[in-house]
Amino acid sequence: MKERRDYGMSRVVLSGMILLGILGLTLLGLRPPAPKPTTAPPAVFSAERALDTLHRILGLDRPHPVGSPADDEIRARILDEFDRLGYLPQVQTSFACAEWSNCATVNNVLARLDGAEPGPAVLLAAHYDSVPAGPSVSDDGVGVAAVLEVARALKVRPAPRHSVIFLLDDGEEAGLLGSRAFVDSHPWAKDVRAAVNLEARGTAGPSLLFETGSANDWAIRLFAEHAARPAATSIAYSVYKRLPNDTDFTVFRAAGYQGVNFAFIGGVARYHTPLDNSANVSAASIQHHGENALAALLAFADADLTDPPAHEAVYFDVFGRWLARWPARRSLPIALAATLLLALQVGWLMWSKRVTSRQVLWGMIGWIVTLAVTGIAALLVARLLHALGATPVNWIAHPFPLKVAFWSLALAVIMALGLTFARSASFWGLWAGAWAWWALLAIVFAAESPGLSYPFVVPLCFAASAGLPATVPRRALTASSAVAVILPSAAAAVIGFTPAVLLYDGLGVHAIVLISVLVALILTPLAPLCAELRASPGLRSLALPWVPILATVIALFATVVVPAYSAKSPERLNITYWQDADTGESQWYVAPESRRLPEPMRVAASFGSAVRGPSAWDDGPEFAADAPHLDLAAPTFTILDSTESGGLRSYRTLLRSERGAPTAALTFPPDSGALSVRIEGQPLLSGSAGEKGLVRIGAGVYRCVTMPPAGVEVTFSLPIGKPVKVSVADESYGLPPEGAFLANSRPLKATPSQDGDVTIVSRHVELIP
Repeated sequence: MKERRDYGMSRVVLSGMILLGILGLTLLGLRPPAPKPTTAPPAVFSAERALDTLHRILGLDRPHPVGSPADDEIRARILDEFDRLGYLPQVQTSFACAEWSNCATVNNVLARLDGAEPGPAVLLAAHYDSVPAGPSVSDDGVGVAAVLEVARALKVRPAPRHSVIFLLDDGEEAGLLGSRAFVDSHPWAKDVRAAVNLEARGTAGPSLLFETGSANDWAIRLFAEHAARPAATSIAYSVYKRLPNDTDFTVFRAAGYQGVNFAFIGGVARYHTPLDNSANVSAASIQHHGENALAALLAFADADLTDPPAHEAVYFDVFGRWLARWPARRSLPIALAATLLLALQVGWLMWSKRVTSRQVLWGMIGWIVTLAVTGIAALLVARLLHALGATPVNWIAHPFPLKVAFWSLALAVIMALGLTFARSASFWGLWAGAWAWWALLAIVFAAESPGLSYPFVVPLCFAASAGLPATVPRRALTASSAVAVILPSAAAAVIGFTPAVLLYDGLGVHAIVLISVLVALILTPLAPLCAELRASPGLRSLALPWVPILATVIALFATVVVPAYSAKSPERLNITYWQDADTGESQWYVAPESRRLPEPMRVAASFGSAVRGPSAWDDGPEFAADAPHLDLAAPTFTILDSTESGGLRSYRTLLRSERGAPTAALTFPPDSGALSVRIEGQPLLSGSAGEKGLVRIGAGVYRCVTMPPAGVEVTFSLPIGKPVKVSVADESYGLPPEGAFLANSRPLKATPSQDGDVTIVSRHVELIP
């Protein structure tokens, strides 16, 4: 009898070892491949060759935002690289505007490799401009170098069936402007049927296929046939469609192009900061990026591009080695068939009196309570950590203890509540109750969002199949009963651990509660083992849950004591010098990501409490202090012409930066009723009509980020009879010399990001239509 009771402990230990093994394989699968040297065969992608190209192009790691002299230098080097490879590059110059009201003059670099057949073409794209705050070596200098290395490799291969167009576009960081200019006005754009886009939101990690066109069943099948190390999930595709984030591929997809979008997201703390530099580039990530790009490009270039079927697929990689897929329309029938098989087994268990309906109900209650308790506990712990200052920013310097804490927390809740509900539910009650919920979720997701369904459908299929040997024979719990638990649990881990691991890199501390709930969900099929664990002799069944509890406490302590920032993972902190030309008032504004002003900066100037920033596009708290008045010319806003028609007055105006700032903006108040705003003839959306970045602010903000010396023409209409006070501002990168003391007081563990430190001069102009 004692030997029989020891099964509970041994099966729990075996399950733990299997899950740890799966976690290890998951982490190994997320490691990008080793970089190939410069001596690699000419027809393959070499990260070392791409790195050499990257260093030649970027030179001194300087920021090169659209329209800057440094941007011109980068473009000239890209043209030289295409020339050296034997291509005939060209530059497309165009004035383009984003849907959320940024405009700029962009200069795209294009080259073409003719295919064996005339007609449709395939596009390979990356952007070469940077944010003003940093050199953007990984985002997207790595993409540029990868495109050029792929272009070199294609030159030594036989001509593909279809032509390949290489696009290195400008102005992506200012609002996807280069890709818009290509799609809207370049004659080659009408030839493109499929696009491969290379992006980055970090400096390391695997190259992830995170977005596709509408025909992703077609695209994923081709990619799976050619890729050596696929890392892809339809979860990313389904979620990304619902997020406000955009890349150049968003423009390509809207133009009807099919294809794939790749990015790596490790080291996200360095994203859009000066630390996105050559020293932090990952050669392994470049290798994975390039291999994916070359594989997808060759697959599309040799495929039938006439009319790719617009069907979606469910897909996921297994340990970064294999890509499983099936048509999305099959998810619901699969889920229904597995649910039916599972229901028959539960019905048989009830008929043979091995489980009662009451026990199944307790199992279902235990499942939902487990997830609820995990979510509540994780939320409380997350708030406690934030209150203690352990998570002041979204990506902290040392996240490993934080991740361990919330994974261990989920496991602790699973074990503790599994033991609690085992008394009322029994082994088969917990098994049936858990899989009843999984079946419901599988059916709901398969019906409503098939791309999100496979984490439920696949384990459900394993549960329905693995349960047969244990549920059909009328006998007591045996080894087959353990298989009915462990096998589908292993399937859930293989499927679910990859998203759980990547969630922090993707969403940061904001996702930590979700991570804990997701881990708990993955582990809920293990709850039936707790029924056997209760039968273990002595106090072992009570002592075992204390292992993850102790791990959680230790990890939380480590999270609190380790610093939240470091020189390699700093806090984002920008400084603004703002001058109101109407009143002569000038102020310093400091915007720390943590919303806590560092002490060295607090003593450097007399900062008050947090306020909202001076610009209409500022929506976060900033700290203000008086600044000296400087002799800076204010931007001008001149009415060139106005006409009246249909209750509206239409204006033709000139917006100009008198001090030569690269950016100037015109802001209408939310209730102005401004219509038909155009900059240099390009139509723009109204600020109150729902742009992604401005809808919550309510003001209509229209900016040109490449201001010519002569200014830009802005046209718009206003309702007659209602005075409107518009704000005019220009912005230059960097602080005036008088701000050096404040910039020098910024801690070493803080860094500028995005636009970085800026100088803004503003004024108001009243219009009386």
